[in-house]
Amino acid sequence: MGRLLFNVLAMVAEFEWGLISMRTREGMAVARAKGRLKGKQPKLTAPQRKLLFEICDRVF
Repeated sequence: MGRLLFNVLAMVAEFEWGLISMRTREGMAVARAKGRLKGKQPKLTAPQRKLLFEICDRVF
C-alpha cells in the first residue's frame, strides 16, 4: 500500500512539473513576441570590450 501511494505521489509531482515547464515556455514565447525577453545583458559596453581586446592583444 505504501509503494502504491508513493508511486501515485511521484506521478502527480511529475505531472505538475510538466505543467510548470509548459507554462514557463509559453510565458517566455509571449514575452519574446512582445519584445520584452532580451536575455542576459552584456556586462561590458562595446567601447569597453574593444579596449579590453586591444589590451589583451598587446599583452599576449
